[in-house]
Amino acid sequence: MKYNRHIFYYCLLVLVLTFSACTQDDSAFDNIVSPSIHNNIEEPDVTFGDNILKNGGLEEWNILPNNSYDYITDWIPHNNGNVKKNWETVNEGKRSAKMQSLKTGSTARVDQCIPVTPGNRIRIRFKYYVELWKTNGARTYCYFRTKAVESSTIPTDELKAFYNDNDYCIIRGGGYGLKYLPINIGTWQTFDEIITVPPTANYFVFGINSYYGTIIYVDDCYVGEEVGS
Repeated sequence: MKYNRHIFYYCLLVLVLTFSACTQDDSAFDNIVSPSIHNNIEEPDVTFGDNILKNGGLEEWNILPNNSYDYITDWIPHNNGNVKKNWETVNEGKRSAKMQSLKTGSTARVDQCIPVTPGNRIRIRFKYYVELWKTNGARTYCYFRTKAVESSTIPTDELKAFYNDNDYCIIRGGGYGLKYLPINIGTWQTFDEIITVPPTANYFVFGINSYYGTIIYVDDCYVGEEVGS
């Protein structure tokens, strides 16, 4: 009887210690995982509206007067030949934007200024395909403005004071906590993040930069405002 009783207490002790260890491990795991969660987790009670960007699919293009440079219809034109209309590497539709800086110190850039609601949240999403990557290859490079004109751009130090470092990387980097877009050569990738509009901002300049030595294709760009909870 004593032997059986000892076996019973020993087994009970093992069960208690095992449960305690598992509980501690789960808590520690939560502490490790939580900080790395991105802002783009689906929230069932929140929806985002229609695309505020015009020609977000990059299907419509024009040519700048007096030269042969392509530019995306309804987007800000840049007279440097670093962004070209592309038919071959496309995520959806018939066209995408090929971004390739042609010389050192020159940036391939696509951008568009759109109205937003101060203090509201916006969802930023686009597809990109990396063909060639060099050093600081490509990143989002977005602005907020009080008015539509460039002179009303909210200063960088004010944005850094409003956002923490990880959130700031959503508008000037590769997503939450990332300084540059993640690299996966030869496949379409998705940038998809949510960020709060500063209380002084009435306009958002959605932008992507690609630097010399890097070739990326961009397609299916979307910016939508939160419309309910």
